[in-house]
Amino acid sequence: MKIAVIGGAGTQGCYTVRDLAENPNVTEVLCADWNEEKAKKYATSFNDPRVKGTFVDAYNIDETSDLIKDYDVVINTAQYWTNIHVMKACLKAMRPYIDLGGLYWGGKKQQEELGEAFEKAGLTAVIGMGISVGITNVCARYAYLRMDKVDSVRFEFAAVDQTDLKGQDAWWAPFALRTFMEEYVKPPVHFINGKYTTLPLFSGEEDVVFPEPIGRRTIVNCVHAELTTVPQAFKDKGIKNVTFKIGFYPWIIEERSKFLATLGFASNEPIKVQGVEVSPLEVLAAVTEKQLKDKFGEDGPVFSGMTCVRTRVEGEEKGKKTAYILDIIALPTKDRPDPEAYATGVPSAIVAEMIAKGMIKKPGVIGPEEVVDPDYFFAECAKREIPISITKKEYIKQ
Repeated sequence: MKIAVIGGAGTQGCYTVRDLAENPNVTEVLCADWNEEKAKKYATSFNDPRVKGTFVDAYNIDETSDLIKDYDVVINTAQYWTNIHVMKACLKAMRPYIDLGGLYWGGKKQQEELGEAFEKAGLTAVIGMGISVGITNVCARYAYLRMDKVDSVRFEFAAVDQTDLKGQDAWWAPFALRTFMEEYVKPPVHFINGKYTTLPLFSGEEDVVFPEPIGRRTIVNCVHAELTTVPQAFKDKGIKNVTFKIGFYPWIIEERSKFLATLGFASNEPIKVQGVEVSPLEVLAAVTEKQLKDKFGEDGPVFSGMTCVRTRVEGEEKGKKTAYILDIIALPTKDRPDPEAYATGVPSAIVAEMIAKGMIKKPGVIGPEEVVDPDYFFAECAKREIPISITKKEYIKQ
Protein backbone atom coordinates (compact mmCIF):
# COMPACT_ATOMS: atom_id res chain seq x y z
CA MET A 1 0.00 0.00 0.00
CA LYS A 2 1.61 3.23 -1.22
CA ILE A 3 0.22 6.62 -0.15
CA ALA A 4 1.18 10.08 -1.41
CA VAL A 5 0.65 13.11 0.84
CA ILE A 6 0.59 16.51 -0.85
CA GLY A 7 1.57 19.21 1.63
CA GLY A 8 3.15 16.53 3.78
CA ALA A 9 5.60 18.88 5.48
CA GLY A 10 2.83 21.21 6.67
CA THR A 11 1.28 21.62 10.12
CA GLN A 12 -1.38 18.93 9.58
CA GLY A 13 0.26 16.97 6.77
CA CYS A 14 3.26 16.05 8.90
CA TYR A 15 0.94 14.12 11.22
CA THR A 16 -0.63 12.37 8.22
CA VAL A 17 2.81 11.29 7.05
CA ARG A 18 3.80 10.18 10.54
CA ASP A 19 0.69 8.07 11.00
CA LEU A 20 1.24 6.36 7.67
CA ALA A 21 4.91 5.78 8.48
CA GLU A 22 3.87 4.05 11.72
CA ASN A 23 1.47 1.77 9.85
CA PRO A 24 3.15 -1.57 8.99
CA ASN A 25 0.68 -2.10 6.13
CA VAL A 26 2.07 0.92 4.29
CA THR A 27 4.97 0.06 2.00
CA GLU A 28 5.75 3.62 0.90
CA VAL A 29 4.85 7.15 1.99
CA LEU A 30 5.55 10.15 -0.22
CA CYS A 31 5.90 13.44 1.63
CA ALA A 32 5.51 15.96 -1.19
CA ASP A 33 5.59 19.69 -0.52
CA TRP A 34 6.28 23.06 -2.14
CA ASN A 35 9.04 23.42 0.47
CA GLU A 36 11.31 20.72 -0.91
CA GLU A 37 13.99 21.14 1.74
CA LYS A 38 11.50 20.78 4.57
CA ALA A 39 9.83 17.75 2.94
CA LYS A 40 13.13 15.92 2.47
CA LYS A 41 14.34 16.82 5.97
CA TYR A 42 11.12 15.55 7.52
CA ALA A 43 11.16 12.32 5.46
CA THR A 44 14.78 11.70 6.44
CA SER A 45 13.94 12.16 10.14
CA PHE A 46 12.09 8.82 10.13
CA ASN A 47 15.26 6.95 9.17
CA ASP A 48 12.98 4.67 7.19
CA PRO A 49 13.48 3.94 3.47
CA ARG A 50 9.69 3.68 3.06
CA VAL A 51 9.33 7.45 3.66
CA LYS A 52 10.42 9.69 0.79
CA GLY A 53 10.44 13.48 0.50
CA THR A 54 10.13 15.51 -2.69
CA PHE A 55 9.01 18.77 -4.27
CA VAL A 56 5.52 19.28 -5.66
CA ASP A 57 3.78 22.22 -7.26
CA ALA A 58 0.15 21.33 -6.57
CA TYR A 59 -1.00 23.81 -9.21
CA ASN A 60 0.89 21.95 -11.95
CA ILE A 61 -1.61 19.23 -12.86
CA ASP A 62 0.58 17.37 -15.34
CA GLU A 63 3.63 17.18 -13.09
CA THR A 64 1.56 16.25 -10.05
CA SER A 65 -0.16 13.51 -12.06
CA ASP A 66 3.21 12.03 -13.04
CA LEU A 67 4.33 12.18 -9.41
CA ILE A 68 1.33 10.32 -7.97
CA LYS A 69 0.60 7.79 -10.72
CA ASP A 70 2.18 4.85 -8.88
CA TYR A 71 0.47 5.49 -5.52
CA ASP A 72 -2.70 3.75 -4.34
CA VAL A 73 -4.27 6.80 -2.69
CA VAL A 74 -3.48 10.52 -2.74
CA ILE A 75 -4.10 12.75 0.29
CA ASN A 76 -4.05 16.52 -0.17
CA THR A 77 -3.26 18.33 3.10
CA ALA A 78 -2.20 21.58 1.42
CA GLN A 79 -4.29 24.78 1.42
CA TYR A 80 -7.83 24.05 0.24
CA TRP A 81 -7.60 26.15 -2.91
CA THR A 82 -5.18 23.53 -4.30
CA ASN A 83 -7.89 20.86 -4.02
CA ILE A 84 -9.30 21.27 -7.52
CA HIS A 85 -5.82 21.07 -9.08
CA VAL A 86 -4.81 17.95 -7.16
CA MET A 87 -8.17 16.34 -7.94
CA LYS A 88 -7.61 16.94 -11.65
CA ALA A 89 -4.18 15.37 -11.30
CA CYS A 90 -5.80 12.35 -9.63
CA LEU A 91 -8.30 12.07 -12.48
CA LYS A 92 -5.48 12.08 -14.99
CA ALA A 93 -3.51 9.49 -13.00
CA MET A 94 -6.68 7.51 -12.11
CA ARG A 95 -5.99 7.64 -8.37
CA PRO A 96 -8.44 7.95 -5.41
CA TYR A 97 -8.36 11.26 -3.56
CA ILE A 98 -8.81 12.60 0.01
CA ASP A 99 -8.48 16.13 1.40
CA LEU A 100 -9.01 18.06 4.64
CA GLY A 101 -11.93 20.18 3.44
CA GLY A 102 -12.61 23.47 1.70
CA LEU A 103 -14.88 25.54 3.93
CA TYR A 104 -18.30 25.52 2.27
CA TRP A 105 -17.63 27.17 -1.06
CA GLY A 106 -14.54 25.12 -1.85
CA GLY A 107 -16.36 21.83 -1.36
CA LYS A 108 -19.32 23.03 -3.42
CA LYS A 109 -16.99 23.88 -6.28
CA GLN A 110 -15.36 20.44 -6.05
CA GLN A 111 -18.71 18.72 -6.32
CA GLU A 112 -20.04 20.90 -9.12
CA GLU A 113 -16.91 20.82 -11.29
CA LEU A 114 -15.57 17.32 -10.71
CA GLY A 115 -18.30 15.15 -9.17
CA GLU A 116 -19.49 13.72 -12.47
CA ALA A 117 -15.94 13.14 -13.73
CA PHE A 118 -14.96 11.13 -10.64
CA GLU A 119 -18.16 9.13 -10.83
CA LYS A 120 -17.66 8.29 -14.51
CA ALA A 121 -14.04 7.35 -13.84
CA GLY A 122 -15.12 5.04 -11.00
CA LEU A 123 -12.87 6.95 -8.61
CA THR A 124 -13.54 7.86 -4.98
CA ALA A 125 -12.89 11.39 -3.74
CA VAL A 126 -13.59 11.87 -0.03
CA ILE A 127 -13.65 15.61 0.62
CA GLY A 128 -13.17 16.91 4.15
CA MET A 129 -11.42 14.25 6.23
CA GLY A 130 -9.81 16.16 9.10
CA ILE A 131 -11.25 16.67 12.57
CA SER A 132 -13.86 19.27 11.61
CA VAL A 133 -14.74 18.81 8.80
CA GLY A 134 -14.15 15.04 8.92
CA ILE A 135 -14.51 13.20 12.22
CA THR A 136 -17.58 15.39 12.82
CA ASN A 137 -19.21 13.96 9.67
CA VAL A 138 -18.53 10.40 10.80
CA CYS A 139 -20.05 11.26 14.20
CA ALA A 140 -23.17 12.49 12.40
CA ARG A 141 -23.29 9.23 10.42
CA TYR A 142 -23.10 7.23 13.66
CA ALA A 143 -26.37 8.82 14.80
CA TYR A 144 -27.94 8.78 11.32
CA LEU A 145 -27.54 5.00 11.04
CA ARG A 146 -29.39 4.47 14.33
CA MET A 147 -32.23 6.94 13.88
CA ASP A 148 -35.42 6.60 11.86
CA LYS A 149 -35.76 10.35 11.39
CA VAL A 150 -33.13 13.10 11.53
CA ASP A 151 -34.40 16.63 12.16
CA SER A 152 -31.20 18.54 12.82
CA VAL A 153 -27.43 18.27 13.03
CA ARG A 154 -25.54 20.88 15.05
CA PHE A 155 -21.76 21.11 14.90
CA GLU A 156 -20.17 23.08 17.74
CA PHE A 157 -16.48 23.90 18.20
CA ALA A 158 -14.48 25.46 21.04
CA ALA A 159 -10.89 25.38 22.20
CA VAL A 160 -8.58 26.73 24.86
CA ASP A 161 -5.01 27.84 24.21
CA GLN A 162 -2.32 26.64 26.62
CA THR A 163 0.79 27.63 24.67
CA ASP A 164 3.76 28.74 26.77
CA LEU A 165 4.79 32.03 25.16
CA LYS A 166 7.68 32.44 27.61
CA GLY A 167 6.62 35.99 28.38
CA GLN A 168 6.47 37.05 24.71
CA ASP A 169 3.54 38.82 23.09
CA ALA A 170 2.67 37.11 19.80
CA TRP A 171 -0.18 36.45 17.37
CA TRP A 172 -0.80 33.41 15.22
CA ALA A 173 -3.70 31.42 13.79
CA PRO A 174 -4.74 28.27 15.68
CA PHE A 175 -4.86 26.38 12.35
CA ALA A 176 -4.06 27.18 8.68
CA LEU A 177 -3.81 30.98 8.76
CA ARG A 178 -5.28 31.65 5.34
CA THR A 179 -8.33 29.48 6.00
CA PHE A 180 -8.69 30.82 9.52
CA MET A 181 -8.82 34.45 8.35
CA GLU A 182 -11.40 33.61 5.68
CA GLU A 183 -13.80 32.58 8.42
CA TYR A 184 -13.84 36.22 9.52
CA VAL A 185 -15.00 37.59 6.18
CA LYS A 186 -17.04 34.86 4.48
CA PRO A 187 -20.65 34.82 5.73
CA PRO A 188 -21.86 31.44 7.01
CA VAL A 189 -24.11 29.36 4.76
CA HIS A 190 -26.31 27.09 6.88
CA PHE A 191 -29.17 24.70 6.11
CA ILE A 192 -32.26 26.18 7.76
CA ASN A 193 -35.81 24.84 7.42
CA GLY A 194 -34.84 22.70 4.46
CA LYS A 195 -32.89 25.23 2.40
CA TYR A 196 -29.48 26.84 2.29
CA THR A 197 -29.49 30.27 3.91
CA THR A 198 -26.75 32.91 4.14
CA LEU A 199 -26.47 34.36 7.65
CA PRO A 200 -24.72 37.47 9.01
CA LEU A 201 -21.15 37.11 10.24
CA PHE A 202 -20.90 36.23 13.95
CA SER A 203 -24.69 35.92 14.30
CA GLY A 204 -26.60 33.39 16.41
CA GLU A 205 -24.63 33.98 19.59
CA GLU A 206 -25.30 31.47 22.38
CA ASP A 207 -23.55 29.96 25.38
CA VAL A 208 -22.65 26.26 25.44
CA VAL A 209 -20.87 24.26 28.15
CA PHE A 210 -17.93 22.18 26.90
CA PRO A 211 -15.67 19.84 28.89
CA GLU A 212 -13.16 21.50 31.22
CA PRO A 213 -10.83 23.34 30.89
CA ILE A 214 -12.83 24.86 28.01
CA GLY A 215 -15.99 25.29 30.08
CA ARG A 216 -18.81 27.67 29.17
CA ARG A 217 -18.14 29.42 25.88
CA THR A 218 -19.99 31.79 23.61
CA ILE A 219 -20.32 30.33 20.11
CA VAL A 220 -21.44 32.03 16.88
CA ASN A 221 -22.44 31.01 13.35
CA CYS A 222 -19.49 30.29 11.09
CA VAL A 223 -18.92 29.11 7.51
CA HIS A 224 -17.74 25.48 7.46
CA ALA A 225 -17.40 22.47 5.17
CA GLU A 226 -19.80 20.12 6.95
CA LEU A 227 -22.59 22.12 5.32
CA THR A 228 -21.38 21.11 1.85
CA THR A 229 -22.40 17.45 2.07
CA VAL A 230 -24.39 16.56 5.20
CA PRO A 231 -27.78 18.09 4.19
CA GLN A 232 -27.83 16.10 0.94
CA ALA A 233 -26.55 12.88 2.53
CA PHE A 234 -29.29 12.91 5.20
CA LYS A 235 -32.21 14.13 3.10
CA ASP A 236 -33.82 10.67 2.99
CA LYS A 237 -34.48 10.94 6.75
CA GLY A 238 -36.06 14.37 6.56
CA ILE A 239 -33.17 16.61 7.60
CA LYS A 240 -34.32 20.20 8.13
CA ASN A 241 -31.45 22.02 9.84
CA VAL A 242 -27.66 21.73 9.73
CA THR A 243 -25.55 24.41 11.44
CA PHE A 244 -21.99 25.07 12.53
CA LYS A 245 -21.06 27.34 15.42
CA ILE A 246 -17.63 28.15 16.77
CA GLY A 247 -16.13 29.64 19.91
CA PHE A 248 -12.70 30.86 18.87
CA TYR A 249 -9.87 31.21 21.34
CA PRO A 250 -11.13 34.30 23.22
CA TRP A 251 -7.98 36.39 22.99
CA ILE A 252 -7.72 35.70 19.26
CA ILE A 253 -11.24 36.65 18.21
CA GLU A 254 -11.88 39.49 20.64
CA GLU A 255 -8.63 41.37 20.42
CA ARG A 256 -6.75 40.73 17.23
CA SER A 257 -8.04 38.51 14.44
CA LYS A 258 -11.31 40.35 14.02
CA PHE A 259 -9.41 43.63 14.00
CA LEU A 260 -7.02 42.36 11.31
CA ALA A 261 -9.95 41.15 9.20
CA THR A 262 -11.65 44.54 9.61
CA LEU A 263 -8.52 46.22 8.26
CA GLY A 264 -8.65 43.96 5.19
CA PHE A 265 -5.89 41.46 5.98
CA ALA A 266 -8.22 38.51 5.28
CA SER A 267 -8.47 39.53 1.63
CA ASN A 268 -6.56 37.93 -1.22
CA GLU A 269 -7.48 40.77 -3.59
CA PRO A 270 -4.22 42.51 -4.58
CA ILE A 271 -3.68 46.13 -3.59
CA LYS A 272 -0.92 48.48 -4.70
CA VAL A 273 1.70 49.46 -2.15
CA GLN A 274 4.30 51.91 -3.44
CA GLY A 275 3.59 50.72 -6.97
CA VAL A 276 3.82 47.01 -6.17
CA GLU A 277 0.76 44.72 -6.10
CA VAL A 278 0.54 42.61 -2.97
CA SER A 279 -2.09 40.36 -1.38
CA PRO A 280 -2.99 41.57 2.16
CA LEU A 281 -3.54 37.96 3.28
CA GLU A 282 -0.15 36.84 1.99
CA VAL A 283 1.50 39.84 3.64
CA LEU A 284 -0.17 38.87 6.93
CA ALA A 285 1.02 35.26 6.54
CA ALA A 286 4.60 36.36 5.86
CA VAL A 287 4.68 38.88 8.71
CA THR A 288 3.15 36.34 11.11
CA GLU A 289 5.74 33.71 10.21
CA LYS A 290 8.58 36.22 10.58
CA GLN A 291 7.48 37.49 13.99
CA LEU A 292 7.16 33.94 15.32
CA LYS A 293 10.66 33.06 14.08
CA ASP A 294 12.10 36.31 15.44
CA LYS A 295 10.59 35.69 18.87
CA PHE A 296 10.79 31.92 19.20
CA GLY A 297 13.45 30.72 16.78
CA GLU A 298 13.31 28.87 13.48
CA ASP A 299 10.71 26.33 14.60
CA GLY A 300 8.48 28.93 16.28
CA PRO A 301 6.61 28.34 19.58
CA VAL A 302 5.31 24.91 20.53
CA PHE A 303 1.54 25.36 20.15
CA SER A 304 -0.53 23.58 22.75
CA GLY A 305 -4.16 23.51 23.83
CA MET A 306 -7.36 21.52 24.07
CA THR A 307 -10.07 21.31 21.43
CA CYS A 308 -13.60 19.94 21.63
CA VAL A 309 -15.79 19.49 18.58
CA ARG A 310 -19.36 18.45 19.32
CA THR A 311 -21.84 16.84 16.95
CA ARG A 312 -25.43 16.97 18.16
CA VAL A 313 -27.99 15.02 16.10
CA GLU A 314 -31.69 15.25 16.96
CA GLY A 315 -34.62 13.28 15.57
CA GLU A 316 -36.55 10.09 16.31
CA GLU A 317 -35.55 6.51 17.04
CA LYS A 318 -38.17 3.77 17.45
CA GLY A 319 -40.90 6.35 17.89
CA LYS A 320 -39.07 8.30 20.60
CA LYS A 321 -37.62 11.78 20.33
CA THR A 322 -33.87 11.15 20.55
CA ALA A 323 -30.61 13.05 20.54
CA TYR A 324 -27.06 11.79 20.09
CA ILE A 325 -24.23 13.99 21.35
CA LEU A 326 -20.72 13.04 20.27
CA ASP A 327 -17.70 14.94 21.58
CA ILE A 328 -14.28 14.71 19.96
CA ILE A 329 -11.58 15.66 22.46
CA ALA A 330 -8.12 16.66 21.22
CA LEU A 331 -5.62 16.79 24.08
CA PRO A 332 -1.91 17.66 24.00
CA THR A 333 0.71 15.04 24.81
CA LYS A 334 4.48 15.18 24.92
CA ASP A 335 4.94 13.96 21.35
CA ARG A 336 2.00 15.95 19.92
CA PRO A 337 1.73 19.29 21.70
CA ASP A 338 -0.60 20.63 18.97
CA PRO A 339 -3.55 18.22 19.34
CA GLU A 340 -5.80 20.01 16.84
CA ALA A 341 -3.23 19.62 14.06
CA TYR A 342 -2.75 15.98 15.07
CA ALA A 343 -6.47 15.22 15.06
CA THR A 344 -6.79 17.00 11.70
CA GLY A 345 -3.96 15.14 9.98
CA VAL A 346 -4.52 11.59 11.24
CA PRO A 347 -8.11 10.86 10.02
CA SER A 348 -7.13 11.09 6.35
CA ALA A 349 -4.47 8.42 6.92
CA ILE A 350 -7.11 6.09 8.41
CA VAL A 351 -9.47 6.61 5.46
CA ALA A 352 -6.63 6.20 2.94
CA GLU A 353 -6.03 2.70 4.29
CA MET A 354 -9.76 1.97 4.17
CA ILE A 355 -9.82 2.94 0.48
CA ALA A 356 -6.67 0.95 -0.29
CA LYS A 357 -8.20 -2.12 1.42
CA GLY A 358 -11.39 -1.82 -0.62
CA MET A 359 -13.54 -0.84 2.38
CA ILE A 360 -14.65 2.33 0.56
CA LYS A 361 -15.55 1.93 -3.10
CA LYS A 362 -18.32 4.43 -3.88
CA PRO A 363 -17.27 6.63 -6.82
CA GLY A 364 -17.79 10.37 -6.98
CA VAL A 365 -17.01 13.43 -4.87
CA ILE A 366 -18.52 12.57 -1.49
CA GLY A 367 -18.44 13.48 2.19
CA PRO A 368 -17.23 11.12 4.95
CA GLU A 369 -20.78 10.76 6.28
CA GLU A 370 -21.68 8.71 3.20
CA VAL A 371 -18.89 6.13 3.15
CA VAL A 372 -16.87 5.92 6.37
CA ASP A 373 -17.97 3.16 8.76
CA PRO A 374 -18.21 4.84 12.21
CA ASP A 375 -17.50 1.77 14.35
CA TYR A 376 -14.33 0.86 12.48
CA PHE A 377 -13.20 4.48 12.25
CA PHE A 378 -13.83 5.23 15.94
CA ALA A 379 -11.83 2.14 16.90
CA GLU A 380 -8.91 3.38 14.79
CA CYS A 381 -9.19 6.85 16.37
CA ALA A 382 -9.09 5.24 19.83
CA LYS A 383 -5.84 3.45 18.91
CA ARG A 384 -4.40 6.87 18.10
CA GLU A 385 -5.63 8.46 21.35
CA ILE A 386 -8.32 10.61 19.74
CA PRO A 387 -11.18 9.95 22.18
CA ILE A 388 -14.80 10.29 21.10
CA SER A 389 -17.52 10.22 23.77
CA ILE A 390 -21.11 9.30 22.88
CA THR A 391 -24.20 10.31 24.85
CA LYS A 392 -27.71 9.23 23.89
CA LYS A 393 -30.79 11.04 25.19
CA GLU A 394 -34.38 9.87 24.90
CA TYR A 395 -37.09 12.40 25.66
CA ILE A 396 -40.25 11.44 27.53
CA LYS A 397 -43.42 12.50 25.72
CA GLN A 398 -45.58 14.99 27.59
